[in-house]
Formats: sequence, C-alpha cells, structure tokens
Amino acid sequence: MKTADGCKLFGAHRALTGIQGGVVLLHSVVGCNFGSMAFHAACDMADIRQTCTVISDSDVIFGGEESLSRALRHAEELCSPEVIFLVTGCVSDIIQDDVHSAAKAFQGRARVVTVEAAGYRGGLEDGYEAALTSLSELMSPLPTAEIPAINLLGLGADDHRAGPDLEALRGLLHGKVRLNTVLSRCSLEELRRAPSAGLNVVLGRGVGLAREMERRFGIPFEVLDYPYGLTGAEGLWHCLERRFGLDFSEERASFRRRTAEGLRPVYSYLQALYGMPVSLIGSGARSRGMARFLIRELGMEVACQAEREALTDLEDFFDRVRASETAVLFGSSFEAELAEELEIPLLRYDYPVFDRLCVTCRPYVGAEGTLCLTEDLLNEIMGTWNQKGALYQ
Repeated sequence: MKTADGCKLFGAHRALTGIQGGVVLLHSVVGCNFGSMAFHAACDMADIRQTCTVISDSDVIFGGEESLSRALRHAEELCSPEVIFLVTGCVSDIIQDDVHSAAKAFQGRARVVTVEAAGYRGGLEDGYEAALTSLSELMSPLPTAEIPAINLLGLGADDHRAGPDLEALRGLLHGKVRLNTVLSRCSLEELRRAPSAGLNVVLGRGVGLAREMERRFGIPFEVLDYPYGLTGAEGLWHCLERRFGLDFSEERASFRRRTAEGLRPVYSYLQALYGMPVSLIGSGARSRGMARFLIRELGMEVACQAEREALTDLEDFFDRVRASETAVLFGSSFEAELAEELEIPLLRYDYPVFDRLCVTCRPYVGAEGTLCLTEDLLNEIMGTWNQKGALYQ
C-alpha cells in the first residue's frame, strides 16, 4: 500500500512554513522533523524556519511538557519570531501532553498558536485545513478596503511554481483588484490585514478558514479550481465581475491574442495532442483545473483522474493507469517511478516536486503560463518518445 499524500502533521507544517515572521515548532519525534524538513528543503532551501522537541523515551514515560517548554525558549532564542506555531504529532497526542498549558505558561515575547496534528487523526489535507484555520487567531476586524481587494487562500509556499504562479495571478487581476493577502505565503503584517478584503478566493484548500472569516468578519468566499489556461482565468474573472461589478473583456481578448501568437510556431505539434489519452493525479483544485485545461484547450482525453486527498492507496490509481492507454502522465515526483515503468512522459505540476528545479519565473498560470505549460508538455513528450514517429503520424 502506498499513501497518496501524507499525514496531518505534514499538512499543518506545509500550511505554516510560508508565514514570514513565524517559526514552526513540532512537538514530535525526530522522524517527523526530518521528513517535513526534507520535503520543504527540496522546494526552498533558503528558508527553513522550524525546530522540534525531539520527544525521547523518557518524555514518553514521564511526559514531554518540560521538553516542550525548553523548546519554546530555544525557538525564540534561535529565530526571534513574532509567532511560534506549535504543531503536535502522534506521540505527544498519545501520551496526552498538556500542550495548551505549556503554551500559556510560556513567558517569551512570541505568541504561541497551537495546532493539534497527530497523524492518525487525519491526512495531509486535514492538517493543512486545521493549520490555516488557526491563523484566524492572529486576525482582528478591520474596515473593508475602499478599492476591490481579495485574499487568496490555498497557495502554499512549497507548491510547485508557487512564486511564478502568484505573480501571474497578480497579472490576471490587471490592477482592477488588489491582491491583499496570500495564505499561506505572506508576512504576519499581511496576515493581520486579511480581514480588510472584500472577498476570499479559495483555491481548493482553506474552506475552513474562509468560513471562520465569514463568521467573524462577514467576508464572503468563492471556491475555485486552480486557474490553468484561459478556462481557469475565465473562472476567476467571472467571479470578480459578479462580486465587484468589473469588466475583464480586454483581458480576455489580450489573453487569446498572446497565446495564439505564442503557440502558432508549434501548431503542427499541437494537432498531435488532440485525442491523446492522459492520466492525472493531484490535489483536488489542481487536478480539476488541469483536466479542464487539457480537455477544453488542448483537446486531450482524460483516461484516469484522481484527487490525491481522496485516495487511500496510491497503488489503486497506478493500477488504473496501467490498465489504460495513457500516453502522458500528469502528477508529482511521486509518480516518476510509474512513468518510468510505463515508458511515458511525466509532467510534474503538483506537490511534491523534489526532482526538478524552478529558479526562473516560468509560471503555469496566465497567458505566459499557458505557453510555458504547453511548451513543457511538448518537451516532455519529445524527450520520452521518438518524436518523429509520435507527433507526425
């Protein structure tokens, strides 16, 4: 059996590591610390702000509160954070350490926000949601901004191409709507001003936080799939037009012109994609958004599709792909072994991606991102197959 995503602690860790000015303290064993750090370092080696109590045998027998209190002091001395995100794991939950009392007793300058994330109590998505929702503790009511402003929920600091995609998303707004706060890829100052937005746009993850902000601050929210291609951009624009009374007609026309001009030199290659069977797996919002782009804009056929958080065994999806006529696989580094086994190309678009680098601003969102995504798809195919036999038949 192969797990499809990860445990609750990993999800909480992912949601919180992007908050600048904060540090993540795992009250767990060394394996949790090493595993979460290894995945994060593969995406961003320059920004590792985490520490761990490293629960020992004696902590299991006598309790780990003393180790936790010591770790809180060390975290403040080491990182000088404004906020310490205290994330519990399986062992601290089993031995029933009173982490809330330890957090209240902490006498340091940093505020402590506790997230209970024992791995046996849920999966990665559950931890991500719980951690995002905990961020509401750092928010207070603010007047709504005079100009249209939105918060973007669900874009993680270690999501593949998160930085380039974020800039491309700003471009889609074209100055008509201000991007207020990106959760969880923001500073604490940006986090605190989140209640001033007029709308929360949820890209799959963050529904719990959006509901809490609607309850406390009256901010409505919309849940969208990841905005790949013109189809995804249209979904975002329709949402903003409906909510704020705006018109993105010029942006639509510009998007079409730019992509048509950019793809004209590879038109014969694009023809070969029509009807090609593909399989894809990813987080719900990304999987749905990518499938819609592939079907509507490239004319490809989806043979197998899975939302990672809905799978209990990754091998079930692998078996479905093996039984299909899949020619291209879309997923993460976890699917590299399957692609190699089937001798088909793999386009990595979903977390985690630890066997590829992204150091230039090459998004997969917006007009430029559509060109980059299509270019990478064609190059993956050409790099795996005998292209003269595959694309010119």
